[in-house]
Amino acid sequence: MIYLNAVLSQQFAPAQLPGAVRAAIGKPLRRASGLTQLALVGALASLPAECRDLPTALLWQSTSGLRQETLTLLDEVCNGTAEPMPYDFLATQPAIAAAQLQAFLPGLQSATQTPLEQAGQANWALLLSLAGLWLAEGRYAQVLCAHLDSTPEAAHGHWLLLGATPLEKAPARLQIGTSPQPDAVPDRPDFPARLADWLHQASPPTLSLHSPAAPRLALEFARL
Repeated sequence: MIYLNAVLSQQFAPAQLPGAVRAAIGKPLRRASGLTQLALVGALASLPAECRDLPTALLWQSTSGLRQETLTLLDEVCNGTAEPMPYDFLATQPAIAAAQLQAFLPGLQSATQTPLEQAGQANWALLLSLAGLWLAEGRYAQVLCAHLDSTPEAAHGHWLLLGATPLEKAPARLQIGTSPQPDAVPDRPDFPARLADWLHQASPPTLSLHSPAAPRLALEFARL
């Protein structure tokens, strides 16, 4: 069985991210992109301290990705008066976020990014079905799924933590099938916020997710 162990949505102004990082780890995260800072704050808020050593995978999707860091690097290359520093190149690589996270999540064993083509698009169905498969196979004890976007205007992070065993306050379980429900909610970046709203309501007993990218896939959350 697959358990939903945490649901989280966060929003920050870019200037607030360094303070949020300091509050989470007690110090700044040097030379970290906004996306990396957003990932660190969300991952630590989603995972209880006693779970951070467990075998963990991170699956995350993003529309913005590291666009700002890439544009900054290109501006330095084309218009700067000196050569960019090595860490300017590293800041444009999504894998760097996982490397910096691992210092605070010792159990993190793999991380995979799914780039999205346009704003408002998401593929939670892909992340959740892959997480469910890995948990069923016993590859990991838990999988963090996230949608992260950091722009000059705002930073948004939406998180779901799935586990092979329930935490003390696990609110729901995930069932994966092949019969989508007609009342399923659409696959959007803020799906975790919609899921959190459902968990605070008395009914209905289940919530289904439908993705145009996987029309025959049924993802259904049921309260415990």
